[in-house]
Amino acid sequence: MKKNVIILMLLCLLISCERKEPNFSEEMIEKLVYQGNNKDGFAIPTPYNSFDLYIRTYNNEIFITNSSYLYESYKRYYITKFKSFKEFLEVVLDENYVFVKTNPKIMLARYFELNQKIEKEYSTLGFDKFLKKYSERSNRENQIELKKSIIQSEEYATISYLLYLNRYDVSFDDIHVRYSIIKREDSFKQ
Repeated sequence: MKKNVIILMLLCLLISCERKEPNFSEEMIEKLVYQGNNKDGFAIPTPYNSFDLYIRTYNNEIFITNSSYLYESYKRYYITKFKSFKEFLEVVLDENYVFVKTNPKIMLARYFELNQKIEKEYSTLGFDKFLKKYSERSNRENQIELKKSIIQSEEYATISYLLYLNRYDVSFDDIHVRYSIIKREDSFKQ
């Protein structure tokens, strides 16, 4: 009887443990992996090539790159360390993964250091209040965008990164000068 109670308690404990979803689903990784080539061997752009992808380093720098740059990095520097580009993406895009090397070989568009004021505010507010503070309704139906009026230029990257960690992506509309906030699963429905 005692064993049954213990087993039942363990089972309840396992069921009640909250499992956090990965930053990218298997289907999303598959879409990022696709790097089709035309007959001349040049990469064919897909809607997923241009998404900002963030990679942390040991010294609190964040690399901002995209799947095309990561593919080139994989081919040049990591092809012998990972069985496939898909495996490489699964590892480096995991939010808990941190490059520990002083000079990771990742092709990137840019990098930044986390803004400590924004990080502290995020920790204090929690995600929902943080999102509410830094977003506003868009003119577009059922969309939100960054509240530019309260964000300093050096804060954009950290805010975008914290949204990214919570499975939201920020896309820039240069025609209307808007930063739209989109749930990641909606970005990948295209």
